[in-house]
Amino acid sequence: MARGARGERGAREKGVVPPRRVFTRAGLFRMGVSARRLSSSEFRRVLPGCYTLEEHPADLREVARVAQRHVVPGGLISHVTAAELLRLPLPEGVTWKSGEPIHCTIEPERKRNSARELTIHVRSGRHALAHEGVQIEDPLGVLLDLASVLDHDDLVACIDSLGSRRREVQRMSVGAIRVACENARAPGVRALRAAIRDAGDWVDSPRETATRLLLLRHGYPEPEANWPVTDPVTGMEYWVDLAYVQRRIAIEYDGKDHFTPEQQRKDHRKDELLHRLGWTVLRITVEDHRNPGDFFALLDEHIRAAASEDDGAAPVDAAR
Repeated sequence: MARGARGERGAREKGVVPPRRVFTRAGLFRMGVSARRLSSSEFRRVLPGCYTLEEHPADLREVARVAQRHVVPGGLISHVTAAELLRLPLPEGVTWKSGEPIHCTIEPERKRNSARELTIHVRSGRHALAHEGVQIEDPLGVLLDLASVLDHDDLVACIDSLGSRRREVQRMSVGAIRVACENARAPGVRALRAAIRDAGDWVDSPRETATRLLLLRHGYPEPEANWPVTDPVTGMEYWVDLAYVQRRIAIEYDGKDHFTPEQQRKDHRKDELLHRLGWTVLRITVEDHRNPGDFFALLDEHIRAAASEDDGAAPVDAAR
């Protein structure tokens, strides 16, 4: 009975594929997966000759790791794949989830063809960076690649992200990127230099970038990004998305995550503190980005009010 039970259990376990991993075709056959089953909707091909479960797929890092170690040994993960692994704010249309292939760079002396799931770039002189168990191209090389793919504002958002106060790994200030870019000779370098001129440190989200650029393009001066404000009673520290500090005007972007009950409680506590300290809080949404006239009218009104209260403060008037 025991032997029979073990045999039945072994038969049931044969062909069971662990979730969130990548397997070669030969490996799946050895596990008992038939060719017919492999060609079904149960599996997704993620690299030439490599598959993952459709319902419980491997993540991008795992697919990139397999690509680097087994499909293109010694290759360097690059381009938008490296950008996504660095968690840069790419537009949805150029992400792996949206169908973008894995990008890998190899030296000119090596031979390897691209495939539907794998794009090969042949270049020399690129610098590697160890990141979460994968060798990826360094941030400057990634930005140079992105410069030929993204529009100006999206490229600025990626530079801002590298200098974000929330970034714990692979942080690179705008100043450091500017210096590294000075002697670069590569496609995309002009677009990257133009984006650097509009980039800033301590910007935490693409919408903060978009709001900052919106202000600059309508003649307002550069606001302070993520200005710290401490509650003198509790000692709690909060961060203003964008601030005109001398005028005590706080500009907060309200994205869809701000409408959850928890985030609304946090926003309420921050607003209450700012009002207590004499700040004006203006909230801007994606609709305001499309039609900013009403937002600018409110901003101008509060700038004039602040100026009348403190004639000695530096002007923050729009040059429109």
